[in-house]
Amino acid sequence: MTNSDLRERAARLAKLEEAVTEAKLDLKAAYDAAASDGFNKAALKKAMKIHGMDQDKRAKHDSAQMDLEMYLAEIEGRNLERAA
Repeated sequence: MTNSDLRERAARLAKLEEAVTEAKLDLKAAYDAAASDGFNKAALKKAMKIHGMDQDKRAKHDSAQMDLEMYLAEIEGRNLERAA
């Protein structure tokens, strides 16, 4: 590896880091715009995270979510009807 290789890689990395920073700012602006239109930003972020999960991870999440709802209902003394 030469110094010129290192400089080329560093330049490429710097461009990528800049793109990531710009993407994060764009994403923040999009969530802020959604919030100003009345959407719950935290809920929207969570929905987008869940939506992006692969099938196995989503199945595990959904199962854990159903367990959570069941546990809360039991703790709070509520009836919870689970879909078969």
